[in-house]
Amino acid sequence: MGYDKKIAEEELKNKVASDYFTTKNFDSTQIIGKIDFCIAKKINKKDKYLKTQNNFNDKEFEAEYYLWAEAKKGNKHDFIESFVQLILTIGKGRIYDKHLPPAFLGEFDAEQIAFLPYHKIMDVFSQNDFNWNVTPSNHNTKEFKQLY
Repeated sequence: MGYDKKIAEEELKNKVASDYFTTKNFDSTQIIGKIDFCIAKKINKKDKYLKTQNNFNDKEFEAEYYLWAEAKKGNKHDFIESFVQLILTIGKGRIYDKHLPPAFLGEFDAEQIAFLPYHKIMDVFSQNDFNWNVTPSNHNTKEFKQLY
């Protein structure tokens, strides 16, 4: 991976989606809560069962997610900080209650990408005395430091 470190975050997300997830099997267009980047299994519109399905929000069908990721413009970011921010974003929005979780969480910037199996962090979401109402991008909170 190697993109101009001056490109905007939205452009970076578009380029990563185009360069790595453009096959017939991936959908990178979904927006899930405040998660920066999602990759899901692309729906085969010719499937007889799915002809009645209009979009991923239909109650009869839930997308199969491969990746939820945090994107950062520039380079030289602390990947652990980005993963913590992503975990706080997922927890604050209780996204795991609304969508099936992906196989992987990820973090990328203009130079690097990292993956973490979702099952390695899922216990974090069942903590009883954790304040999920903190701002995920505030790296100075007790909760951020606890997860870091």
